[in-house]
Amino acid sequence: MIVGGGILFIGSRLSGEPLTTPSTMDGWLALGYLIVFGSIIAFSSYMYLLKHVRPAAATSYAYVNPVVAVLLGIVFAGERIGQAEWMAMIVIVAAVILVGLPQWRARGKARKANLAEAEVKPQA
Repeated sequence: MIVGGGILFIGSRLSGEPLTTPSTMDGWLALGYLIVFGSIIAFSSYMYLLKHVRPAAATSYAYVNPVVAVLLGIVFAGERIGQAEWMAMIVIVAAVILVGLPQWRARGKARKANLAEAEVKPQA
């Protein structure tokens, strides 16, 4: 992220983009929020997931985040969305569920096998 930010900074300077900073306290607070929650916590969570779940499941957060953002906008900002957006969110959530199905099925089979094994063993 630092390298990417550096490259984008160099590109903006070369293109003549003016260097600006937030002009209000709300702007600084928003920037701080994005740094902490949008970068540090999100990246740390992603690295944790990569160590503990399949890569396909770990990367699925990138697909779910826009859905969560839209729903938060509806709940807290009173935003309205159309039928196309609802359908898109349904497709996204369905795709994430399909990605998770193999892992969920494997867990279910393992639980059934453990239960069957426990029933076969005589109690001491």
